[in-house]
Amino acid sequence: MQLLNHSDELVRWALDGQTEDYVLDNALHVAVLGAKVGMGLQYSQQDLERLALGGLLHDVGMWTLPLSLVEKREALSEEERDLLRTHPERGRRILAGQGSVFEWVSTISAQEHERSDGSGYPCRLKDRQIAEPAQIIGMVDTLDATVTMRPYRKPITPHQGIRELLLHAKTMFSLRVLKALGDQITLYPIGTNVRLNTGEIGTVMRINSRYPLRPLVAISKLGEASEVDLSHITSAHIVEVVPTGIVL
Repeated sequence: MQLLNHSDELVRWALDGQTEDYVLDNALHVAVLGAKVGMGLQYSQQDLERLALGGLLHDVGMWTLPLSLVEKREALSEEERDLLRTHPERGRRILAGQGSVFEWVSTISAQEHERSDGSGYPCRLKDRQIAEPAQIIGMVDTLDATVTMRPYRKPITPHQGIRELLLHAKTMFSLRVLKALGDQITLYPIGTNVRLNTGEIGTVMRINSRYPLRPLVAISKLGEASEVDLSHITSAHIVEVVPTGIVL
């Protein structure tokens, strides 16, 4: 937690889109991103630790399913989808069986696939029926799934993933947790290449949580690097995200 408080490097790592073992890396990514959102919601240290543990264990029920199903690259049959959707309850039972200390975490496992509009599973819970920590983990799990390389589809950029959530997920997650995502990880996550209204191109190096659309940007000119803190320079602002591969 101390590293997350003082640096965005773990967030950069969690959003880099690379994986050799998706199930394992997804657990780590979700723990980091979930804790970061929890910080924006002023969770206590104990609750942040529980949230991170919930991220690590949110898909523990998947380990009880056939490996052939978990690793299948083709479209699932209706029967296979029904079996896959049993993993939240499987996870809840495993964690609840570890004693009362895991009750908080077992709720995350049971509810992280539920959505505020009732479109989730396994119980089609709505709104406040879903615990906020489960909403947080469900939201960042969705983000990780879109930005991480998978065999059957190309990832999108963190900027695109967060933009999609902020624009189109207002019925699925509470506005409170979506706002915390926008404030803490932001529309321009660390590592994003951006163009300023000055024409300069730079890379987001640090987030300003008070001014999430005005990060610190590193700019290279004629071989010399400089940093521009957009929260202190009102005449400059980001006008667009620059695709990966543009020479800075």
